[in-house]
Amino acid sequence: MTKFTIGADPELFVKQDGVAVSAHDLIPGTKKAPHPVKDGAVQVDGTALEFNIDPTPLNTGTDKEAFNQRIISVMAQMKEMVSQKGKYSFNLSPVQDYSDEYLASLPPEAVELGCDPDYNAYTLLPNPRPDVKLPFRTGSGHIHIGWGADIPVDNPDHISICANFIKVMDLIVGFYMTIIDRDGARRRELYGKAGAFRPKSYGVEYRTPSNVWLSSVGRRRFIFEATKKAVWVASTPYDLPKIFRVCYGIHKTQEEAEQYIQDVINNGDYEAAYEGLRGIGRGLQYWDESSDANLQAELRSRRAYEAKKKIDEDGVKPVETGKKPKAAA
Repeated sequence: MTKFTIGADPELFVKQDGVAVSAHDLIPGTKKAPHPVKDGAVQVDGTALEFNIDPTPLNTGTDKEAFNQRIISVMAQMKEMVSQKGKYSFNLSPVQDYSDEYLASLPPEAVELGCDPDYNAYTLLPNPRPDVKLPFRTGSGHIHIGWGADIPVDNPDHISICANFIKVMDLIVGFYMTIIDRDGARRRELYGKAGAFRPKSYGVEYRTPSNVWLSSVGRRRFIFEATKKAVWVASTPYDLPKIFRVCYGIHKTQEEAEQYIQDVINNGDYEAAYEGLRGIGRGLQYWDESSDANLQAELRSRRAYEAKKKIDEDGVKPVETGKKPKAAA
């Protein structure tokens, strides 16, 4: 029986006195040579800090807590390193703005975006290289799923397995991220469109998620459980058309199902993402009450955020409906 593991290599930004600054000189470690710490490693990635955690078995509730604790452990160690350089605060935001002048003042390695290309699971083509001239950077929350070792990353069969699995990750983890990621549209100008992945010698790296899932223990646990469910779904005979038929009661071809998933994520359709997740949970009978409560709370929070955003943009408070007028005195 194949044993699966989960890992992550999130990025976060730093501020000094409330102002965003580059983290390029705050901690040891680089992409090629991460700095080992207990439970993982740390490094600099452009203007951001990055860390990774040791792989965690993707099985029981105990493993879920191990996943959460490793994230807490490595972040605490990284915070201690940064504190030795001055008074800085972490900023778990998917997007960080900088002025053109500030970016121009940084060394080239701090401004450079990306390294190896990632791929689109739906086309199997490399995603376009991001525009380094845009005056903001993005914080990712990539998820790594392992199931082997020494797998050739250019093996066509391995790439196909990775791509098919990532489509299921989109349908579950990607839909969840669509609900909770309020700045997803801006981040997708650079990274994080549906189906973004890299084949790895041990499995696959899912590159669609931003870093916002790290912001609470509830979200971290949900990501663990959602990834575990994606592994389970991918190991069943359920292809995408069958999932749509069983869970939604609608008939879609493989191509139609894939296009729907991409549209929900790339357009940030959080309402459709919520209904999609609820449908999958009910149809495949794996959703528990705590997962459902988490989803509903996240949807309410997102709706409230969007309503306030509309008020701020329009300068007009929406008219309340469904209330009876007060009786005249």
